[in-house]
Amino acid sequence: MREFPIQNKDKKNINALPEGLSPQSIIQWAVDTFGPKLVVTSSFGINGVVLIHMLSKITRDIPIIFIDTGYMFEETLETKNKIEKVYRMKILTFRPSLSVQDQINQFGSALFTRQPGLCCNLRKIKPMLTALSELQPVAVLNGRARFQARTRQGLSIMGWEKKPITINPLVNWSQKQIEAYIQYHGVPYNPLYDIGYPSIGCRPCTRLVLKGEHIRAGRWEELDKTECGLWTTNLTQ
Repeated sequence: MREFPIQNKDKKNINALPEGLSPQSIIQWAVDTFGPKLVVTSSFGINGVVLIHMLSKITRDIPIIFIDTGYMFEETLETKNKIEKVYRMKILTFRPSLSVQDQINQFGSALFTRQPGLCCNLRKIKPMLTALSELQPVAVLNGRARFQARTRQGLSIMGWEKKPITINPLVNWSQKQIEAYIQYHGVPYNPLYDIGYPSIGCRPCTRLVLKGEHIRAGRWEELDKTECGLWTTNLTQ
């Protein structure tokens, strides 16, 4: 692994990669820079499968972290299996320490409606902490983009604020660019997307998005919540 080319002390260079770089160039830079200390996280939404396809053209040696919360749509799990088969990349699945039934026994039913932050912490954040503790990556690739939500409009290509470093190669792409890439390259994607689920999380916290609504309007409906917390929480244990 090459020495990281940007000094942490240079706060003015916190987002040193030029905005105009293509996603493929950003991914290539990340692979060249971090090598075996790089991982990908994916929930196998449309951005995620595009990112994985791009990465597969560069290397298939970078592991993909998938958090199976126990509440995933069957279509999401089928998409994961198809991606794994097609691209022959290593997908490492991590699960909560509590089964769904154990959580119900301990916290009562429908925790996701009463304390959604706690539910996400138990079923997403803690398993991710376990994954990062085991793999010890320096940097993480993920598929977030600015078009996805108001909370993501300020996203940078790189996030140095927390550890591990996050790298968002698709940050500048639009929904149309994502869709066009999938169609052009024949990338397998979650079939729920075509019937009105542009943002797909856990079954209880995801609904159909109606015409004219924002793409994440179907997540955590009627709750004061827009993010699961994975990338707004300090994931350093």
